[in-house]
Amino acid sequence: MRQLNSPRSLVWLAVVFIGISLTGCTSWWGGSRQGSSASLQTVQEDLQYAQLKTQETRKALEDIKFADEADLPRAYRAFREEVNTMTGAGEKLVQHADGMNYQGNSYLVEAEKSAGECRYPRLSRNARLPRMELGDAFEPIAEQGQAVQRAYRAFEFDIEAIEEYLSHELSEQGVRDMEVLMRKSEVDGDSLLYALEAELSVVDRAQRAYSETAQGKGATPP
Repeated sequence: MRQLNSPRSLVWLAVVFIGISLTGCTSWWGGSRQGSSASLQTVQEDLQYAQLKTQETRKALEDIKFADEADLPRAYRAFREEVNTMTGAGEKLVQHADGMNYQGNSYLVEAEKSAGECRYPRLSRNARLPRMELGDAFEPIAEQGQAVQRAYRAFEFDIEAIEEYLSHELSEQGVRDMEVLMRKSEVDGDSLLYALEAELSVVDRAQRAYSETAQGKGATPP
């Protein structure tokens, strides 16, 4: 029988506790739709990252459009890498939109200040962190999350279709064949960036509103 204090077990435990210290309690138990959650800061950071990846994906696509035959393989590889990271960033957007849609305000939880403040029962997937009391500030975030999800899906379709076609037809003619879809991706990319900026705006307002409410609750009466 393998002993719990074997070197492999100790390494595994170390990795687990390092993971807790890096990610905090909020994400530790959030693996399924029913049990997932996010803090406002996490949502904000994922939106900002998606902004960056949208811009970089569009830049990589522009490089393909203007690449000559010799440079196309390099430009295509760079674009393919950006598509992969963009889809990863996009799935976070979908996760947040679905979480708020299916779970309502309970999806957004108050982030722990440090890993040391974690309570062991919270390591259960069935545990719950304190819900953020956002009041009227929640609905704009949820609504804008749906708009972001729709915009992302349109952009995702474009870039994945272009990447798939060029994987078989990597030539200047192949790029010309994709001209219409490339133009559509520009429009859909603009729509996604606009939706991301709009959601970031409502998230920022919600953060300020929550901070003011929390400070009010914590104030000592005269």
